Amino acid sequence: MDYRIPEDFIEEVRRQADIVEIISEHVVLKRTGKNFQGLCPFHSEKTPSFNVNPERQMFYCFGCQIGGNIFSFLMKKQNMTFLEAVRAVAERTGIPFPEKELSPQEREHEQKRNRFKDIHEWAARYFSDVLLNRPEGRRGLEYLQGRNIDLETIKVFRLGYAPDKWDGLLKEMATKGVAAEELVEFGLAIQKVNQKDGVVSFYDRFRGRIIYTILDIRSSPIAFGGRVLDDSLPKYLNSPETSFFHKGGNLYGIHFAHRGIREVGYSLLLEGYMDTIAVRQAGFSNVVASLGTALTKKQARILKRYAKKVIIGYDSDSAGIEATLRAGEILLEEGLKVEVLTLEDVKDPDEFLKKHSSEELRKRLENAITFIEFKYKNLVQNNPPRTIPDKAELIRGLAPDILKTPSPAEREGYERYLSLELGLTLEAVQREISILDKHSRKNKYNQQNFLKKQDISVKKRNTIEGTEFDYPLDSFVPLGVFRAEQIILRLVLENPLLKAKVRENLEDNFWRIKEHQYIFQNYSEKNYNYYDTDDFAYEEIQKRLAQIYELDIDTSKAEMLLMDCISSIQNTKNKENIEDLQARMIKLEKLGDMAGALAVLQEIGERLKRGEK
Repeated sequence: MDYRIPEDFIEEVRRQADIVEIISEHVVLKRTGKNFQGLCPFHSEKTPSFNVNPERQMFYCFGCQIGGNIFSFLMKKQNMTFLEAVRAVAERTGIPFPEKELSPQEREHEQKRNRFKDIHEWAARYFSDVLLNRPEGRRGLEYLQGRNIDLETIKVFRLGYAPDKWDGLLKEMATKGVAAEELVEFGLAIQKVNQKDGVVSFYDRFRGRIIYTILDIRSSPIAFGGRVLDDSLPKYLNSPETSFFHKGGNLYGIHFAHRGIREVGYSLLLEGYMDTIAVRQAGFSNVVASLGTALTKKQARILKRYAKKVIIGYDSDSAGIEATLRAGEILLEEGLKVEVLTLEDVKDPDEFLKKHSSEELRKRLENAITFIEFKYKNLVQNNPPRTIPDKAELIRGLAPDILKTPSPAEREGYERYLSLELGLTLEAVQREISILDKHSRKNKYNQQNFLKKQDISVKKRNTIEGTEFDYPLDSFVPLGVFRAEQIILRLVLENPLLKAKVRENLEDNFWRIKEHQYIFQNYSEKNYNYYDTDDFAYEEIQKRLAQIYELDIDTSKAEMLLMDCISSIQNTKNKENIEDLQARMIKLEKLGDMAGALAVLQEIGERLKRGEK
């Protein structure tokens, strides 16, 4: 974080804020004893499971397990950054917000960012005005009406039209004092130098095209996509990447879809602008598209922030199938549950809705198949297994995706599915997959190469600060250990003096949940609003804190309970075999926790020296 707010100021703002009053603006709360209860604003429910504790100034939902303090509530509900949330609460409580003195470079960067926002807002208004109010936009409006796009949808997506002129936007921006060079820098105009006389000229990037405005999570324009209305090429033209816009870090439609995704519990990932617009107009509020590029890990993490499930609805042609396979693998790698919408009789959801009702699309979504089933059917269709070796090869092709599944029950379900489809025993399928699992571990994590490649100094680094969080699924950690960690933290938060007892009996790297380790190292009873990492990490840490404070435990014999938890962690660690440790090391490495992975590797080495297997 570029600007570090004094911790005392954060705590003072939190202390003076009335969390019940602020949350009541978004949720109808009723008092139940010392707490308040209402319907959760982050998922759909009929029975209230959302609780607000005014004494601790925290909230927690027992339904979707989202929790935190007043800052993380506003961050989730109103898509604020941490700084914006603190500023908003400070203004409500009448506490002056401490402003930072920017360096010349920071001031210049901030001015340019604001200029970028202003110019894109002006451009979006211009394109919209041309489409809806000017004669040169009539062609574009007729096209959208021909695609059955209504006026409300046009406004929600801020659709527009770029007139077929070389300087339409240039002239419009000139009236607002925007130089042509600025439009070039932000990707809205193109500069041309005459090779003969060196004369420099400028022209609009978007001409004679329907304009799809790309909006960020706060509904601010950050880029544009354009589609021609004839057969000229390229059919689609998009804003280039700039200092303030990266295609792989944004999703089309996310400005409204983030709320819908949370409500229905999954995101519907489509391929194009028109698919997204048509499906949203049909009543589906959880639909996004990946901006015409292959899905990136960053986009997958954006989706994961709002729900743990994704249904892919890409085109049904060969290119769409290949894109589905690539996207599914990325989403699985990020720990998401992945399903695929199959529409055999049409190319895409937009075309489907021209032939069928929205209710029929809803039924198709309810019957979406898992990604692994989709991949299996695609492999069999392209290369039907005719021999036993063919079947074995097919299993090996699906094994990496099956092994990414964190749920043992779900994994066995896939193994049984393959067993029935291929006419093999369940044991044979499981052995084939387990052989590949062990082989990949040995190849990827040769101990000597691992040690040579890693910088030993990572042991001294904070493994959370400065890295992107990719939170481990709780199912990866034994339930007893997970609960023991929670109870230890609850006891330490109630009595910080117990920290010393934990350090006496357990090594620093014993924590299985990164957020738990971070809380233990950085938080105390009076400072659990400390902020020293990115916004997403802050929300997750606050959620863990809310879970910890909701534990119903008897703290009258705190030291005895603490020692029981310490013993539970020690016993579990002693029972872990080499394979368990290798699996944990692989998981830590995937999560980016190289210090943790190295510590586990060193423990494996020590055990091997002692002759363990």
